[in-house]
Amino acid sequence: MRKLRARLAESHQLHGLTSDPLLHAVRLERFRVSVTRSMWFFLALGLGFTTTGVHEFLAGHLSPLDALWWGAWLVEPALAGILVTLLRWEAEMLSQGQAVDAAPVVWLKRLLLGATLVTNVWSSLRPPSGSVEYGVVFLHLVVPLVVFLIAEVMPVIQHRCNAARDRVMADAKPVTNATTTPAASASTSARTPLKLPTHLQAALGAKVAEVRNQGRVITPADVRAAVNVPDDFAAALAEQFNAAA
Repeated sequence: MRKLRARLAESHQLHGLTSDPLLHAVRLERFRVSVTRSMWFFLALGLGFTTTGVHEFLAGHLSPLDALWWGAWLVEPALAGILVTLLRWEAEMLSQGQAVDAAPVVWLKRLLLGATLVTNVWSSLRPPSGSVEYGVVFLHLVVPLVVFLIAEVMPVIQHRCNAARDRVMADAKPVTNATTTPAASASTSARTPLKLPTHLQAALGAKVAEVRNQGRVITPADVRAAVNVPDDFAAALAEQFNAAA
């Protein structure tokens, strides 16, 4: 009986830990990072393939003795560099909850990827050898389209993962009455301490010590500088630390 009770108590404790909303939020964030890295990797592979098609389109009829033959290798990396920079900006804006659907952004991305598609297909339809290979045409058509769709899907992945994380973090916030006074809110936060995973507690603890050494109160901005949490949750954490000071 004692062994069964110990196992039951351990099971209850384990269930409480695994069902913690903050743990789910951390898992979602790690999953988002893993998927994003995979997408970046395959996007880079696709852009590496399309570089050959752009080079063949621009300098397939030239020899390595011609300067343009060498310069043509830089065209696609330059266009890809602009695209990658744009995608990084989109990811950061989405992580901050900002919209990235402005018309100039959409058109720039489509222009970059459209230029890659046209040059790759054209070079495969009119090769320097004069012999069209339909397998090569298929690859030069499909790979740029896949690259285009990856670029379109990545912001969607960022947005959906961030939205799911924010919903989980919202579940972790303490529920307070809208008419509660600041003093009552502080006492409620003190009675219901907010919890973070161990590695986040360490990062936030270091930030709290730094702020207190500066002789000032902890603000939500200080909390967000240490851990990536929503504004409301950061405000609750800051209030909790200030009340405990």
